[in-house]
Amino acid sequence: MDIISALLLFLSAALASFRNVLMKSFSGFSFKNREFFGIQALIFAAGTIVLVIVNAFGFSGISLFTVLIALAYGTILLCAQWFYTIALSNGKTAVCVTIYSFGFLIPTLSGAIFWDEKITVFGAFGILIVIPVILISGISKKSNGAKGSTKSYLIPLLLAMLCSGGLGVVQKVQQKSAYANQTNSFILIAFVFCFAVSLLFFLFMKKGENQIQRKNIFSCSAIGAFFATCNLLNTYLAGKLDSAIFFPVLNIGGILLSSVLGIIIYKEKLTKKDIAVLLLAITSIVLVNF
Repeated sequence: MDIISALLLFLSAALASFRNVLMKSFSGFSFKNREFFGIQALIFAAGTIVLVIVNAFGFSGISLFTVLIALAYGTILLCAQWFYTIALSNGKTAVCVTIYSFGFLIPTLSGAIFWDEKITVFGAFGILIVIPVILISGISKKSNGAKGSTKSYLIPLLLAMLCSGGLGVVQKVQQKSAYANQTNSFILIAFVFCFAVSLLFFLFMKKGENQIQRKNIFSCSAIGAFFATCNLLNTYLAGKLDSAIFFPVLNIGGILLSSVLGIIIYKEKLTKKDIAVLLLAITSIVLVNF
């Protein structure tokens, strides 16, 4: 891995960690009410603005392939964002980020199946460790320090994890195509699609008790900017690095940084179970990257 790629990986992990912590502040907005989707629309609107600026300086055209794959990416991105927001609202940051990060296994396996990227014996063992990590995360009926039962965050979290893995696969497909140079347009179309769908839900869903405040708009703007930048960086790096290197390194950095920020900002206390989950997760990622 060259220095530039390493720096971009670190930047992406750092931005993703700040995004995770800021998203947790939306715990008062229910998925059943329009305000939840208003928050999502604001996030994607802010991201779209960033991407429009990026495209103004680096536009490389838009092909039909780019439009179609961007719509597929946008659909998965929307589901990942919605489910992950729900999970972070009810679970601890460290546990949510850890399980969500396991989505990297899907593009890692696809890299071995479709692009002849090798997985070692250590890597296979690391993949198997994911099973006990997820099982341990769902052992107790109550998550200490969380607002609801394990089901209130584990189910949407697992769905978000699967979606995040799907994003990695689509990024890889886009970067391996003849239109890899249209990355900026690809991400922009996906964000515009996500904004439009979120806005539609906002307009037609019923009102909730919690209203969107000025501080929420600021958080949405920051999250959207971080999110858009991460998507650009990750898509670029997915085409530069092997899946078995890129996804594990990115996610282990995100786990550690997000866990520390969750402890500092939200005063989250990690139980022995949480620590076991983190250690097993780190072990799994290191082995997959061995």
